[in-house]
Amino acid sequence: MQPDQLAFLRAAFDRFARVEAPGLASPTYEELSYGVSNDDDLLEIASHTRSHQPPPNMLFAAVQYLLLNGLDHPLAAHYPIISGEPRPLEPAYPQFREFCLEHRERIVELISTRLTQTNVVRRCTCLLPAFSIVCRETSSPLALIDLGASAGLNLNFDRYAYSYQRDGREILRWGSDSAQIRLEAELRGSGELPPIPPAIPVASRDGIDLDPVDLANPDQHLWLRALIWPEHVERHQQLIDAATEFKDSDIRMHAGDAARVLPALIESVSSDHALVVYSTIALHQFPRESRQRIADTLAAASAERLVWQIALEGNDPELSITRYRNGTGETEMLASASPHGWWIEWRAN
Repeated sequence: MQPDQLAFLRAAFDRFARVEAPGLASPTYEELSYGVSNDDDLLEIASHTRSHQPPPNMLFAAVQYLLLNGLDHPLAAHYPIISGEPRPLEPAYPQFREFCLEHRERIVELISTRLTQTNVVRRCTCLLPAFSIVCRETSSPLALIDLGASAGLNLNFDRYAYSYQRDGREILRWGSDSAQIRLEAELRGSGELPPIPPAIPVASRDGIDLDPVDLANPDQHLWLRALIWPEHVERHQQLIDAATEFKDSDIRMHAGDAARVLPALIESVSSDHALVVYSTIALHQFPRESRQRIADTLAAASAERLVWQIALEGNDPELSITRYRNGTGETEMLASASPHGWWIEWRAN
């Protein structure tokens, strides 16, 4: 590795250890990431991650994928989703390092060919109030287009039940009592969520991804699970339940570069429907020119119709809505939020 590449990787794993893993309640990945940041041998393995993909997420997913696939190793005891037990108190890093060096070739093959295609269903706790704003601004049903949709599970947002709580008290409940998937979010600060109507009509659900995840494919389903952090047992179950829900939905997935697929997809949306393009922690993986092309496409489309873009993006995620009218977009910041939708601090009026 070149010195600048080594420095980049070391910084990426150090930040993951100090900021991302603690912020998302993963002491396992906090320990492992700090260890990798000081280990040139494992940084070399991580260097095979594809461009625009986060090396810590890819390395940890590859290891968990192999363990979920049945590879026997003492390291599995530190993964509650595999062991079914709380993680041991002793350090995991020595066994993690041993595992990575023993299975280097298989790990390199995984991180050099696959993508971080997470479907964090709980991010729908952020999408729901944003969609409700669009619903208040139009009398038309929503035509949803998810950029970087992975398997498209968040396109089924209205099939899930929601509970928003503040200081341990439920403030708002939304969705059917019979919903299989129940999502909770903590409301921080003093801001109030916008009114959410009892139903949000949806006309169409389309997702775009470079390589859409086929949930009917056991290997692809397993990779999606491998991207979930090991202590987040409830997320594994949410993914399994959401995959079952997906079978009966009308979601259409489209393979390809979103910047290139989007224009034709927009043209196929009836003018009788409200066009809503959204993303959740995905745009950072898009090259800068692709992000600009997407913005140009939405601006061009707004010459004929109003276009809404909703984004939950950033290292410290912010939820925003951009309204495109007559070729220009105006962005309103709505809230700060957990990357996994665990909490929301609503700021918009």
